[in-house]
Amino acid sequence: MISTKSSAATVSVLALLALPTSSLAAVDSSGAKLCRKSDASPASVGPAKLMLGLIGSFKYGHRQYTAFGEGLRLHGKVVWDGGPVAGEPLRVRVYVGSRQVRSATVTVKGVGCGRGTIDYRFKVWRAGPVRVKLEALPKSRAHGVLTPSIAGTFSGLTAYKRASGPGAHGTGVGVLLAMLRQLGYYAPHGSTYGPGTGKAVLAYRKVNHMTRIETPSARIYDLLQQGRGAIRARYPGMGVHLEADLSKQVLTFFHGSKPIEVHPISSGKPSTPTVLGKYQFYMKDPGTNSHGMVFSSYFHNGYAVHGYVELPTYPASHGCLRTWVPSAVHIYNQIRTGEWIAVFW
Repeated sequence: MISTKSSAATVSVLALLALPTSSLAAVDSSGAKLCRKSDASPASVGPAKLMLGLIGSFKYGHRQYTAFGEGLRLHGKVVWDGGPVAGEPLRVRVYVGSRQVRSATVTVKGVGCGRGTIDYRFKVWRAGPVRVKLEALPKSRAHGVLTPSIAGTFSGLTAYKRASGPGAHGTGVGVLLAMLRQLGYYAPHGSTYGPGTGKAVLAYRKVNHMTRIETPSARIYDLLQQGRGAIRARYPGMGVHLEADLSKQVLTFFHGSKPIEVHPISSGKPSTPTVLGKYQFYMKDPGTNSHGMVFSSYFHNGYAVHGYVELPTYPASHGCLRTWVPSAVHIYNQIRTGEWIAVFW
């Protein structure tokens, strides 16, 4: 019978024999690997493989975006068959367009024989396409010892200036709208800061307990770029449904727990409060009625979701859930008779 100890030793020897020559490592008495330089020629080993990724940006389409001053982290993995890579120095250069804006030196952190990682944190303060280029620095070596050839470039990032508010144009507006839509806020497409953009920003501010105005801030951009600030469903078990959160003054279309659209509303004022509870929509009335209610969807005894000319940021209606008139037809078309709505504080 072969003992467990001798079997383990046999497996260890077989595993070492199976490794390619360029990856061989010594094994000490405890079984730990001691990475050493390869005896292979540079031609047989080849350059190191460098895989790069970026953390902290917002991905939209085939590009990634970052606002001025947002913290970014370039992360890389190094793989080389010629021996250890720990401590290898690299020059990092950051370009915006053709202009170099940053330069630094980083070293590879070893995570195994012929394996390593790179981390570089930076910010960009100019608008335009961004490239990050890495290349090995000369390092004194003993004669005849191989050194890894490490080089790579990360591209596909665009830096932009944040939109200041109504009337703004450009990438900062387009990315703002895309980030809001990704979290379920009802926002238009395009790159112009119009009234619809303001209403989407207002809804985000309401959900996140911020001042109820229609302009963004650096903090809003920062949170959105991190994918933070989405509304959470109170009743995810209701499936496809609507929720009117009167404390936040927003109306949300949900698919289970996933927010599909978030709209700002104005509910009933204290003297004519909105009814609370769970109800089904039972009637729809297109057009504008004699009370100025635009495209109304009724859910309980005359209480309805409808557009209205006046839409303050606080409860001000006669009990209904007021929405922004330019969104009223869209909201009306999304609601189905028999669909559920939950109304709560």
